[in-house]
Amino acid sequence: MYQRNMNKLLTIAAVAVVVISAGIPIFLSEVIGGWTKKYTSPVYFTPSKIQDLTDKVAIVTGSNTGIGYHTALELARAGATVIVAARSETKGKDAVKKIQNEVTNAKVQFLPLDLASLDSVSNFSRLFNNLDIPLHMLILNAGVMKSPGEVFVGRRLDYGFETTSDGFEYHIGVNHIAHAYLTELMLPNLKNSAPSRIISVSSMAEQGAPDIGMRFGDWWLPRDAVIPNDYEDGVAYGQSKLANIMYAKELSKTLNGTGVSIYSLHPGVITTELSRYMEPVILEGVQEQGTLVSIMFKLFGTLFQMSNFDSKGGSLTSLYLATASEDELMNGAFYHPIGKLVEPTHPQGSNETLARMLVEETEKAILQRSNYSYTG
Repeated sequence: MYQRNMNKLLTIAAVAVVVISAGIPIFLSEVIGGWTKKYTSPVYFTPSKIQDLTDKVAIVTGSNTGIGYHTALELARAGATVIVAARSETKGKDAVKKIQNEVTNAKVQFLPLDLASLDSVSNFSRLFNNLDIPLHMLILNAGVMKSPGEVFVGRRLDYGFETTSDGFEYHIGVNHIAHAYLTELMLPNLKNSAPSRIISVSSMAEQGAPDIGMRFGDWWLPRDAVIPNDYEDGVAYGQSKLANIMYAKELSKTLNGTGVSIYSLHPGVITTELSRYMEPVILEGVQEQGTLVSIMFKLFGTLFQMSNFDSKGGSLTSLYLATASEDELMNGAFYHPIGKLVEPTHPQGSNETLARMLVEETEKAILQRSNYSYTG
């Protein structure tokens, strides 16, 4: 009798472990915007739903890897001409070859784009215009994240402080200012090619922006600058992602009636190269806490990975916003996977006065740091 009861208890315990092990990733996935959103989103979308895109042209920044690569791949599969815009020529051309190997007669081409340099953005614009083709989809996908922030990783980090070649704090310079400049340079073509769209890949990390929303005074820094006292990698990243959302919404007002629409999105939490900067630092910090903490971290890390989108799933929201019927979407709006219309979590995210200031400061930054005319 005793042995029978023990066997029952062990069976119940084993079932409980299995249920909990499966349940935690599912719960996490739903909270952070992981793979479960493919099934719980108000919109059901797969790449197979994309209509024929023959005669359409798309630029996808950062499309040599991650969700950018899968975005470019599926657009090419649907017949679009796709420009793979990436910093590394080797990686960019490798991505082109991979797409061509997977999609027969894919119309895909690499053009160099380093978002840490406004000169490179201008050069990209010149190279694209020399192709003498229209532009229907501008997908602002590339980005850098030194850390998602203390609110997400539980540790304040400032190891990632760096400036771009133009003197901008790296996150705001790459993730926002350079993309805003690229958008403005592409607008004449987008308007001439209308109906056309701009898709800005933001993040739920917008909630980690500073309390005031934007620290404009910290955007421009001398190259030998010491780290500002209030600098933190995650706050800087959060500011750049909040800027993506607010800039898109404000620009949508300017573009009203032009045939050009713009949307921003959180693609979900994804296992990509975006976090390559922080992983060694986080692991080092965990190891310093001892064996038990390291084991717990690895366990949570495994469960977290199980809750994430892969890069292919992470591209779904970008693809949906780039190809869905206009009557399904709201111009200037912010979306969570896959088509969930949301407001920014940050309390300043809907501050219209701050949004106008953001556009003004962005224009000022580009005018003062670029040798090229800015048409803001």
